[in-house]
Amino acid sequence: MRVATFSICFSAFALISCGSPPSAEANTSQAVPAEAPAPAPPVIPTSGPSPSATPDAKPTTVALPADVVSFRAKRDECDHFRGEEPADEARADFLEKALARTCTGTDAALAALKKRYADQPAVMAVLSNYDEGIE
Repeated sequence: MRVATFSICFSAFALISCGSPPSAEANTSQAVPAEAPAPAPPVIPTSGPSPSATPDAKPTTVALPADVVSFRAKRDECDHFRGEEPADEARADFLEKALARTCTGTDAALAALKKRYADQPAVMAVLSNYDEGIE
């Protein structure tokens, strides 16, 4: 009896074959997971390992506070729409509404977050990536 061997690779978006295709004799009814594992909470690297750390040491990471995560989601969507040029009048109307929905209040929110987390350099490093005064 011949046994064909192959492997299956899983990605977050698709099931793809990574090896040789199965032969006609091979049983191709393999179980596929119903859903991908839940994503890990957002983390940001700190300044890196300390000078006394071993060369193989990984930099430490810090979980972002929930209010910073929420701000980033809204502001990233706002920045996406800010960078888009309307192709026609309908798209211009859509973008105007999307900008009002996603950008309104983000200037004040950014200022408040910077004030709240001024003593946390890792959080401030993330917040410093956002432009002030975009409304």
